[in-house]
Amino acid sequence: MAFQPGNYNGLRDRRLLGFPRVRDEKTVRIFDREILLLMALAVAAFGIFVFTKMMATRERQMESRIARDWYERGQQSMASGKNETAIADFRSAFASALNNQEYALTLADALATASHDAEAEQLLRRLRESDPENAEINTDLARLLAKHGEISDAVRYYQNALYGRWAGSQIDVRRRHLRVELVGFLITHGERNLASSELLILQTELPKQSSSWTEVAKLSLETGDLQQALKGYREAVQLDSRNIEALTGAGKVSFQLRDYASARQYLKGAMELDWQSSEVHQLLSLTESVLNDDPLAPDLAPAERQRRLVLDFQRSQQDLENCLDKNSGGNSATGLQALKTEALAVQSKLSRKHHPPDSDTIAAGTSLVFSMEKAASDACGEPSISDQALVLIGLLHNGGRQ
Repeated sequence: MAFQPGNYNGLRDRRLLGFPRVRDEKTVRIFDREILLLMALAVAAFGIFVFTKMMATRERQMESRIARDWYERGQQSMASGKNETAIADFRSAFASALNNQEYALTLADALATASHDAEAEQLLRRLRESDPENAEINTDLARLLAKHGEISDAVRYYQNALYGRWAGSQIDVRRRHLRVELVGFLITHGERNLASSELLILQTELPKQSSSWTEVAKLSLETGDLQQALKGYREAVQLDSRNIEALTGAGKVSFQLRDYASARQYLKGAMELDWQSSEVHQLLSLTESVLNDDPLAPDLAPAERQRRLVLDFQRSQQDLENCLDKNSGGNSATGLQALKTEALAVQSKLSRKHHPPDSDTIAAGTSLVFSMEKAASDACGEPSISDQALVLIGLLHNGGRQ
């Protein structure tokens, strides 16, 4: 019988190909058993994997709950003032959740509060190594170093925090508060130039709130920058014309800068809102005296200049006489007497009606008024508001011999 392709199948075909039937069936059975064994092993391995993963998850959840319990205990201990107990609780929380940054930072804060500063710093530096841009870590480090007066390092960490990565809400507000904190630290340690630079940056970040500009103005005053302080107060007044603190501050700074017209404007505004303020009332009275008695003020008629100068001269001359009576034998008597002699020599030139004094004579007379009033105030003390005004007028025009 001839072999025809396509007609073989099953065991018959295997016999035709020369394979024994018994060996073929045995091989199939072995092959099937191995497949079943592999499938069983795979199912078992998967089951073990699922069980292990489930147990690991359960263990982590348990550790997380334990850590949270310790953390909450620590917070309660801190609230009760039990710092050392709180530290122990936070340690336990951190040990149960080593990757929890919140627990680590809370532990560092507790250590710093309890004056364990070296350990707190070590922990914070370790945290920063793994997260150098974290604003909270840098802030805590800055405050810790600021506490010990390490100015350069503290400033560096403050800067890292300000320009680092912030988490949570109200980031702009928190960043502004931190910059204000930095400015205060710099002022406290005499770094006024750096503080002024930070204030300039702070101004660019301020919201349109009168209170914020008032705060910046007060900080500028502490740095000694009167112009920036005045700018801050003016911005505050523009945002809220009823801000008494800003009006008073603007008036005081304008007075210090010898801008008496602006000082009067702001102080009047403050008085309208709080007429009981004795400080504002006294400063406003002094400002009015300077403006009303200054013979060198702009846009005055010649007759008014002469009238003011004569009145100022008579008042300062009388103060000088009174002081001489009290110090006739004192060390200052010689200087006072010399000024009296000089005043008598020029007195007639100032009061001539038909030939009013020229501008040079007015300036020289104002300078002499300043000298007499300053000498009398130094020797006899307690000048009145009008006497103080005469000294301020002389300083305003760089007059007087000091």
